[in-house]
Amino acid sequence: MNYSDCRASRNGYLMVLLLFLSGPVLAKASAADWPGWRGPAGTGVSAEQNLPVRWSPTQNVGWKVAIGGAGVSQPIVSNGRVFLTASDGRLHDRLHLYCFDRKTGRELWHVRLTGSALPEGYYPEGGMAVPTPAADGQHVYALFGTGDLACFDFDGRPVWVRSLAQEYGPFRNRWGMGASPILVGDLLVVQVDHWAPSYLLGVDAKSGRNRWKTDRDASVNWSSPVAAKVNGKTQLIVTGTYRVKSYDAADGTELWSVDGMRMQCIPSPVVQDGIAYAVSGRSGNTLAIQLDGSRGDVSGTKQILWRRPRGAPYVPSPVCYGKEYYLVTDEGVATCLDAATGATRWQERLGGTFRSSPVAGAGNIYFTSLEGYVTVVKAGPNFERPVRNHLGEGLRASPAIAGGEIFLRGEKHLFCIRMRNDE
Repeated sequence: MNYSDCRASRNGYLMVLLLFLSGPVLAKASAADWPGWRGPAGTGVSAEQNLPVRWSPTQNVGWKVAIGGAGVSQPIVSNGRVFLTASDGRLHDRLHLYCFDRKTGRELWHVRLTGSALPEGYYPEGGMAVPTPAADGQHVYALFGTGDLACFDFDGRPVWVRSLAQEYGPFRNRWGMGASPILVGDLLVVQVDHWAPSYLLGVDAKSGRNRWKTDRDASVNWSSPVAAKVNGKTQLIVTGTYRVKSYDAADGTELWSVDGMRMQCIPSPVVQDGIAYAVSGRSGNTLAIQLDGSRGDVSGTKQILWRRPRGAPYVPSPVCYGKEYYLVTDEGVATCLDAATGATRWQERLGGTFRSSPVAGAGNIYFTSLEGYVTVVKAGPNFERPVRNHLGEGLRASPAIAGGEIFLRGEKHLFCIRMRNDE
């Protein structure tokens, strides 16, 4: 084994310990990757058509590996590798970024980091590892609750590191940092909504320097942005305090906003077929907003296609798949709506407690509970008897889908669910 210890920033405020377990493994980037929070488009949807539906501790488990530390960040898959962050509770001197081989689960390398600051609050199950990292096939970008934003190459070498806490102040958020950074081409976007001055940051992924910084009139939120093409230009749809807002990805300029959100928002918005869907939090509104290039305050205009005043989840993000739109409350009530009209198609109690967000692929919706059950429901306007799977431990994070496999973060292990060749 080869150890190296280095300071990986211009100011030397983040200590990095690299533990290399193997030499570099190169692979071609795949369209089937899951490179960031909620997948390729940030919507929780996979285009794959052949995915596992049934599994158990002894059936269809391709591999499982033990993982240390707390964390609710989603595993991501890029260029033949699986990345995962973790932390040792609220400590800022034990942050982790793991890299595994996608096919075998073998740990390729493990980076241990010392953060630059402690936030004022944190989510015990997630520690400092709530945000999901992002990857572009060559680099992985990780944000921790300490305010440290770091870029590593696929061999675990640090490229650049920043302390947002030292630059703009520690994260003042009662559950710590929850928003995940998203990649939009070569732009890394970070949403920081907290009790201190809030902001949206556009970072050059190559250099780590700001392209722009936009102040936000927002308080504590944990939602992550989603990108959408509108009339040939990229917008960033952001859910936050009382409003949904859109920003120009080129310079961070605010484009439009609509009211109807709660004070504190956790679910991330999704976009499909030119419509943005935003969820405001527990018992709040669900909005469908037409993206047509409008500017300014569009509240009460024809851009609001429909609004539902009740039944929204507090934590899980929604998923839009086909012609339907799916929600699950924290208490396990799943609802299927017509995506175009908001009309209810079905509503069923799945059972259990939900914090992770559903994902969709191969004609199914996958709902993951804290108790460790993944309930697989056939997508469509009619509810059919679901399949329930369990791996013997609780599940803390949203699933990831890549290469015909499903990756699940458990309380103690990372699992790869893979169908046998004879199925």
